[in-house]
Amino acid sequence: MTILADPNVAFLLFVVGLAGLLVEVVHPSILGGVIGAICLVLAFIGFTGLPVNIAGLVLLAFGMILFVLESQIVSHGVLAAGGLIVFVIGASVLYSQPAGEASGPTIAVATPLIILTAGLFAAFMGAVLYAALRVRRMAAPKGTVGTAVPLGSVGVVQAPLSPQGTVHLAGEIWSARSADGRELGRDTTVRLVAFDGLIAVVSPDAAAATARP
Repeated sequence: MTILADPNVAFLLFVVGLAGLLVEVVHPSILGGVIGAICLVLAFIGFTGLPVNIAGLVLLAFGMILFVLESQIVSHGVLAAGGLIVFVIGASVLYSQPAGEASGPTIAVATPLIILTAGLFAAFMGAVLYAALRVRRMAAPKGTVGTAVPLGSVGVVQAPLSPQGTVHLAGEIWSARSADGRELGRDTTVRLVAFDGLIAVVSPDAAAATARP
């Protein structure tokens, strides 16, 4: 258990575990959820022997949530930048030195590790933003209206449309709303009927609804 009590190891386990659970929420898969849960359990075992600052944990979790929201909402990098700042602050204040041990060895996440993890997240979010930008700049093929996604394409609701959320269409995440204003829940199968600027307008897929038992 000594290795789990290392402040850097506990930090990495917490970050990997939280990332796994958030990925599980956005793109359900047994592997991501199991790995995330195991890493979080190990992280909290390590935290029991460390002077953990709850504010640091909250900031780390909030930063990771902002990263996930960036992949679901068109914010042009604002959410990713905010998430990166919050993540770095959270990692920097993750441990608080007890008052009686002020003269002892400092317990903190190593600065090079903070820079490395923040850099990896920044690179990943940069790749996500670049891919999204390329898709939006693609020339529209015949049969489409102002977008590379053909009308009539079938997708799945990612973030509930209430009234606006996101849908997965043609391998990409798009901001979307329902054609008639009704609320559509997560995992609802929908069909693209129009575009309102960069907002996909969708309706429930009648064929998929009929096929369900």
